[in-house]
Amino acid sequence: MIPIKIQCGCGQRYAFDVEPAQGQMPYTVACPSCGLDGTQAANDFIAQTVTQFATAPEQQYATAAAVIAPPAPPAAPPPARPSVRPGTGKKEIDIIQVTHEARAKTLWGDEKPAVIKFLMMQGLSTQEAQQLAEALFAERAKTVRANGVTKAITGAGLMCVPIAAFIGMSAIG
Repeated sequence: MIPIKIQCGCGQRYAFDVEPAQGQMPYTVACPSCGLDGTQAANDFIAQTVTQFATAPEQQYATAAAVIAPPAPPAAPPPARPSVRPGTGKKEIDIIQVTHEARAKTLWGDEKPAVIKFLMMQGLSTQEAQQLAEALFAERAKTVRANGVTKAITGAGLMCVPIAAFIGMSAIG
């Protein structure tokens, strides 16, 4: 694993660990603040790290440096992650996983702009992200209301317990 540290053009700094695939990022990365693609910066950081690693005076890591070859310059920038739809023959798990993660963010109380930004970072268009966020927030509101009604009914029933106990004990004497 290589610790990657990137500073975005917006000024946001972020870091993560990655196991490079053929000397490059195995997936796309984006700035958590503005959503700008940071994959090329991460690839540059990996290339710089691998070069420093290969020229390091310590020979104990020489075999690992030989396994990790410096990356060839990419012919074209990697394509943005497409929004994936079930039944299109593409990876179905991506849209399902993104929806699960967005639902978790919604249910844990993240605000709508943060959820939309997360969805856009995962490759959805602005319109798709807004529609999915609207649906998730409507689902959250429905869930919160249902839980509230259940707790209100349970509370009303539990309030009757001491009253029934008082009446029962008064009748006994």
